[in-house]
Order: sequence, then structure tokens, then C-alpha cells
Amino acid sequence: MRRSALALGLWMGLLAACATTASSSSSTSGSGPPPSEGVCFSPEEACDERLSAFIQSAKVSVDVAVFDINLDQVVHQILVQSKKIPVRVLVDRRQSRGRHSLVPLMIKAGAKVRTGYQRGIMHHKFVIVDGRRLMTGSFNFTNGAAFKNQENQVYLESPSIVERFKRRFDQSWSEGRVVTH
Repeated sequence: MRRSALALGLWMGLLAACATTASSSSSTSGSGPPPSEGVCFSPEEACDERLSAFIQSAKVSVDVAVFDINLDQVVHQILVQSKKIPVRVLVDRRQSRGRHSLVPLMIKAGAKVRTGYQRGIMHHKFVIVDGRRLMTGSFNFTNGAAFKNQENQVYLESPSIVERFKRRFDQSWSEGRVVTH
């Protein structure tokens, strides 16, 4: 019960933030999305802000495959975008039920979320924006990745590389399970 109240409070806060901050963002190099061939290293650089700006830059679609997610501003951008364009989020089954996971919040907000269905864990960490831009690397969408761990992000627009990630995402999505918790 207490967890549901906390999640609901967080959701209400995110909705309020959507109304006032949907048009503002920042990245380590100023406002706007990261450069097409950029690299980010945390915790020294603001990879969380860069990722949020990348998601916010989407005009057509966003596909997210991530093992763990508890970064408020990233979930905020996913939810904002999910109200405007198609957004699909693929997560690890066990991790999505973790104590700090924001997956239940995304589901309550109506985001399309599935868990990977495979042997082992769904350990991907990538985002495809508009079917033509990619962020990948070791960076989970967590406070630990943003502020403690040594992590990396690589931003690419190479059509052949993005296409391979799109095919992998579509396969994992079609094999995935709809999350209802």
C-alpha cells in the first residue's frame, strides 16, 4: 500500500513537471540532443541529462531496451513522449520488479512496456530515436550509473548499425511479454 502511494505521488509529480518543463532540457554541451557521433562518460559528464535530451528530441518514435531504470528525468521524458508519439520500452523481467524500479510507474501511466523473454537476463542498454539515431553503451538508466559508476554512452547515426539494433529490438519486442504489475 505504501509503495503504491509513493508511486502515485511520484506519478503526480511527473505529470505536474510535464506541464511546466516539457519544453526545456539540457545536455553536457548545451541544449538539444547530443551530437550524432558523441560519447559520454559518467559520472564525470551528465549522461543522464544527455539521454533525457536525446529522448526529448524524438519526433516520430522512441524504442528503449534497458536492463534497469530508476532515473526520474529519463522516465519523465519517456512518459512525455509516449503521450505524443509511439514509444516502446523493453525491460528485464526480474529487474522490473525491483524495489527501486520505475517500471510500475510507467505502466500505470499507460506506457507500452514489455519484458524480454529469453534465457538469462535482458541486459541491453540502448535507445533508438526516430528509427535513425541510436544511443548504446554500458549506461543503465539508474542513479548509480549517472552519479556513481563509471559508465559510457555512444551516440550513432550509422544507418547499418541503427538498422541492426532496430531488427534486434523488433525481434525482442515481438517475443517479449506484456507487463501488467
